[in-house]
Amino acid sequence: MAPSRDAAWDQYAEHLVGEHARTVDADIPEGMVQVRFGTDEEWVTTTPEEAHRLHDDIHGE
Repeated sequence: MAPSRDAAWDQYAEHLVGEHARTVDADIPEGMVQVRFGTDEEWVTTTPEEAHRLHDDIHGE
């Protein structure tokens, strides 16, 4: 349990990176991220903001 809202977000970010991020050997431009929304889907290089929008669109949030 986090002692504050900011600490909770920090713990959540650490969880996301630890459980869902992978290091890859790819040329990704500075400030961009790669995401895919299924094991058989293609990787998409996009901004973090667009990745959030894509996630929300796919998951109905």
